[in-house]
Amino acid sequence: MIFAPTIGEQAKRMAYRGHRVYDRISQIHDRPDVIHAHHISACFIAMAKFPDTPVVYTCHSAFFEIEAPLFHPQIKRWVGVDEACEDKCLARGVPEAQLSVILNSVDPARFKMRDALPEKPQRALLLTKNTAHLQSVRDACSTFNLQLDELGPAVGKVSTNLANELLGYDIVFATARMALEAAFVGCAVVVCDERGFAGYLASSNVKDWRKNNFGVRLLRRPTTRALITEAIEKYDAADAFKVTAHLRETASTDDYVAAYTSVYEAAIRLASTIDPVQIADANARWMEELIVTGEERIWYKIASEMCWMPRYESEYSRMSENISALVSHSDEATKTISALSSRTALIVESLSAAAAQTNHAVAQIDFLSRQTSDLSNELNAIQDHTAKSYNILFNLKLAYQTLVPSIFRRMNAVRRQRISREKD
Repeated sequence: MIFAPTIGEQAKRMAYRGHRVYDRISQIHDRPDVIHAHHISACFIAMAKFPDTPVVYTCHSAFFEIEAPLFHPQIKRWVGVDEACEDKCLARGVPEAQLSVILNSVDPARFKMRDALPEKPQRALLLTKNTAHLQSVRDACSTFNLQLDELGPAVGKVSTNLANELLGYDIVFATARMALEAAFVGCAVVVCDERGFAGYLASSNVKDWRKNNFGVRLLRRPTTRALITEAIEKYDAADAFKVTAHLRETASTDDYVAAYTSVYEAAIRLASTIDPVQIADANARWMEELIVTGEERIWYKIASEMCWMPRYESEYSRMSENISALVSHSDEATKTISALSSRTALIVESLSAAAAQTNHAVAQIDFLSRQTSDLSNELNAIQDHTAKSYNILFNLKLAYQTLVPSIFRRMNAVRRQRISREKD
């Protein structure tokens, strides 16, 4: 049975293959014989569910608090994956008699051995969880015209079939288990990442480096282009074969499974020594450390290092940036408001002038309207007077025609014509 509070693609693939995978402890009803725990948060959940089940706890990192040992009487055996983790366990009070070191291993059935390496490397692979050293690796590979591919969370490309992917590369840049797996299939390996640089993995150092899991204790120098270039120059196909032969003999999962089986059996034999009172007391102490409170205890360190919650400094920095941005936006807004106020004043002034002009125009229109009305009245009076004059003239004409005989009218017309000719 596998329990993990967060389930990813790998867990889903395991479930598809028939493994019993759970992300809620309430889904598990069968009591296990032993709990093999890896992180203290998940470990605590499992122990609370099965308080009478012995626990084997494996520490995978000497750096992260979520991996660090926290004493509990239900944990009967402790395991460190390298010497650094062993030292971490001892420093945290783990009894030396209850502590074993079981180095990481590789399944030879999955990770087949590749064909013999070429005399000179042609294809390189960078396996990484971080990014600060990427450009140094790229620059060094370009010096040797090495075709470089990149895999890992840091570059947004994760392989579900690394065992087969590795078969196509001559030299690999990696640390920890990734470096072990690359060397196990027959690749030459340069141990480095953004944390630091160890160097070229050779038959002369493989035993000591494996004891440190090809990890942080070896990364004593910064990862630079010059150091990577120097490591590539040490490429030796024959020596890389010796490294692979040694690892396939000593780092097989067969020995790994046997070692853990022995630890499980030792823990199970001690199951009867679990004291409920001691368990309750230890659970209370773990709760003090792992449940969120106002005190910055282990829960706070874990949340910070796992990026579940920013540290005060990071939060303060983020808030300061936000405040600065708000102040900047406020200044811009003030300038904009000032500009709008100026434009509004100009518009109001223009509107006032337009209103004054409109009032003047209205007054002019009223004046012209009155004048037009007066003229209209005078015109009507003239029209009335003209009509009256026309009637008088018309009546005089009728009277003239009535009272003066036609002969006299013709004589008068002839006389007017004569007078007109004389004037001409």
